[in-house]
Amino acid sequence: MNYITVGVVARPQGIKGEVKIAPLTDDNARFHSLSRVHIDGKDYDVTGCKVNPAGVFLSFAGITDRNAAELLRGKRVLIDRSDAVRLDDDRHFIVDIIGSELTDGGKVFGHVTDILQYGAADIYVAVDKDGRKLMFPALKDVILSIDTQRKAIEISLARLSEVAVYED
Repeated sequence: MNYITVGVVARPQGIKGEVKIAPLTDDNARFHSLSRVHIDGKDYDVTGCKVNPAGVFLSFAGITDRNAAELLRGKRVLIDRSDAVRLDDDRHFIVDIIGSELTDGGKVFGHVTDILQYGAADIYVAVDKDGRKLMFPALKDVILSIDTQRKAIEISLARLSEVAVYED
């Protein structure tokens, strides 16, 4: 199966097996459409979903008490890629970007190892061809194009040099 992580089980909620989810998506309403998830090597049917300002709460078939819910704490909530939301052409799943080569004019500069999400712009974490770790914001004048099929990201090396922060 080809899975995408949509959240992490934060903690049990109440005594009937419900869990609070720490979402890893920018649209919490997407949880309403889930019918099945994959957690820790096992498939679960979703029997209940609440999304409100306090968070995302899910219930699963077979998880009927707090003790069973506690065993899920800290586990990633995965969905089958075929159940993922449809993204606009200029949007990508993080999992599809990680591992991509960074190129400038066809020359390989490095590759993406992680993406951090803190605020206004995602922060790409990369390793350059010399093995140095760097971070840079996902700005349109830095990232010129993304091809998830080829796992290639065209960057402006000149602009990257102005905004990147290297780890010592």
